[in-house]
Amino acid sequence: MVKSASELALLRRANEATKAALRAVSAHVSEGMSEGELAGLVHAAQTAAGLTDTWALALFGANASYPHGTQGEKRLVRGELVLVDAGGALHGYQSDVTRTWPFGPVSSAQSRAWQAVHRAQTAALAELRPGRTCEAADAAARAAVAAAGYAADYGNFTHRLGHGIGLQTHEDPYLVRGNQDLLRPGMTMSDEPGVYLIGELGVRLEDIVAITEGEPEIFGPRAGSIDAPFG
Repeated sequence: MVKSASELALLRRANEATKAALRAVSAHVSEGMSEGELAGLVHAAQTAAGLTDTWALALFGANASYPHGTQGEKRLVRGELVLVDAGGALHGYQSDVTRTWPFGPVSSAQSRAWQAVHRAQTAALAELRPGRTCEAADAAARAAVAAAGYAADYGNFTHRLGHGIGLQTHEDPYLVRGNQDLLRPGMTMSDEPGVYLIGELGVRLEDIVAITEGEPEIFGPRAGSIDAPFG
């Protein structure tokens, strides 16, 4: 679970590449584009950035209200949110990034959900310190979502906070309720809270972080706001 300096460097570069690909592709999102077409652009951009075994999931509007849902051929309409979860490998080490951003005008419901998820991600980061339990970050993120007025517990944030990452996209440690394992410097994991309103919208933000002796290191720029989702 604990990565060497060279392993951390590869994970950092892989995740920076996926973030750069998502930023580049976001400029080419257009009305009427299908989820599959957008996913294809993300695949191509990640490959151009030097990653292998790339993958992408693109969901529009209400389709994103089912976390990690099934990508279809829904076409993008102005006023919807775009959610893309993507990754690839650099010399076997994985990236995994999710961004959610608006296409067109932003509704109050969309803005509220996005801000709640961003605050939840921030709350989790404060718990990602050596010696703290894996479940503490999950609890902090869940409390932030509830404090924003959404359903407590797993009501609107319906999955665990995160998973370890390295040669596998999903590996130990898992940031989930009941996991009392202690965090150690060199561990790497996702911080990916979400808010899902079934049939309406879904928001998820995901960054890969490394545990250090102090504050966690985020690999690549973090989302800044709903209007600046790529940092």
